[in-house]
Amino acid sequence: MIRVLLILLSLTFIKSQEIPNEFFEFHLQKTLLDAGKNWGNNTIFGPSRFSHGKTLTDSLTIKSRFGTYTGTNGIGLYSFGLFSFKSKFHGYLYPRIVDRHDLFDRFTGVSREIKRAGFNSGETDLSGISYQNEWMILQFGRGRQSWGAGNDIQLALSENSPAYDYGMLDLDFGNLKARYFHGYLETDSLSYNRYITGRGFELKNKKNLVLGLSEIVIYSGLNRPIDFSYFNPMSTHLEIELNGRQGAEGTGSGNGVWQLSGDLLIFDDVRISMNYLFDEFTLDSEQTKNNKANARAFSLKVLHTPIYTKNATLSFYCSIISIGTHTFRHQLGYNNFVQRNRPLGWPLGSDSRELKIGLNTFHKNRLFTNIELGQREIGEGSLDKSPYDGYTDYLKGPFPSGIVENKIFFNWNFQWWWKQNISFLGEIEYFNSNLIDGELEFKIGADIFYPLNTKI
Repeated sequence: MIRVLLILLSLTFIKSQEIPNEFFEFHLQKTLLDAGKNWGNNTIFGPSRFSHGKTLTDSLTIKSRFGTYTGTNGIGLYSFGLFSFKSKFHGYLYPRIVDRHDLFDRFTGVSREIKRAGFNSGETDLSGISYQNEWMILQFGRGRQSWGAGNDIQLALSENSPAYDYGMLDLDFGNLKARYFHGYLETDSLSYNRYITGRGFELKNKKNLVLGLSEIVIYSGLNRPIDFSYFNPMSTHLEIELNGRQGAEGTGSGNGVWQLSGDLLIFDDVRISMNYLFDEFTLDSEQTKNNKANARAFSLKVLHTPIYTKNATLSFYCSIISIGTHTFRHQLGYNNFVQRNRPLGWPLGSDSRELKIGLNTFHKNRLFTNIELGQREIGEGSLDKSPYDGYTDYLKGPFPSGIVENKIFFNWNFQWWWKQNISFLGEIEYFNSNLIDGELEFKIGADIFYPLNTKI
């Protein structure tokens, strides 16, 4: 099965809508890239997307499923629809309703006091329309961006963030690729509107190397409309703000970060992924004399796949992530890299670092397993603890800051596809820290869906 899917993915040049994180195809694409396969489609601009063939048809093709997730952490119903016309026009929809809104990944729907059929919250995780051909994607809808090299080491934008509405333009010229997006995050009770925009490009040889440079900006303001100064994909945050071209006075209405990314495959089975990010950096001697700090972050992951056969895939990896105390935080808290009280990037947000080792297995194309062991150091200034607080100063200090939680953790999770439309999944997590006594958590569940594919 995995060989057949690999061939199909390799022969397909058009990448379509985002794949829900719970789907088999999502795990498959990440496994193939880690194993050094299908690197012609490797990119720093995520998340993973469905692939479509080039067959032209006047029919409207609909691929859909209706399913339920039942587990120790709650019950959810979901549906998914992917609509295609002439392999270039697409629509997609992935709504979910749940009984416990705080226990489902990426779910930020508002909980209602009144339950209906046992459910009290619903949210559309992915939806939208797009036009795409071999070299361009034009898309409007809801979802998320995940920018950076490697799997699970993204810094500013992650595949696990809350969903937001945005428009996107993606241009693929072979060895050069560019992407621009502009979206709306949220409005608070005081009528402060928050927006996000990003632009970046990558160079790759489609064999073993991908290099990327990107800029991501959060801007906000009281009753502030969407800012047309950021609509130019070739503009930059510094040029706009320092020259007063934005739709707000002063230089404190936005927060920009810049990221360098690199993904390298050596010996066909060793993948080295790196991201280095600047938020604020000291340029002159006066700032240095005043003890002003730099705001930076980096992530590095080295992965080795010694086994890749028809029946089994095995990968070992080691990764490190470090995000500074002030990184992703702005003097105006509305410009922090958060949405709906959660970080947009790495789950801990900032003021923290992590070192871990792990392994992934994919057995007989049915059983996916992940095991991790590591250590985290989490400071008081983490965005996860105070999402909308601005920084009070930008001075150098201990990292991580304040009272630091030192946490040792172990995590084991699996998903077994008993049949194509029935899978069982489970997770065991243990952690112990200097602030919290050791805890052991166990989760188990089942994902069952009914597929429905048709042409109109």
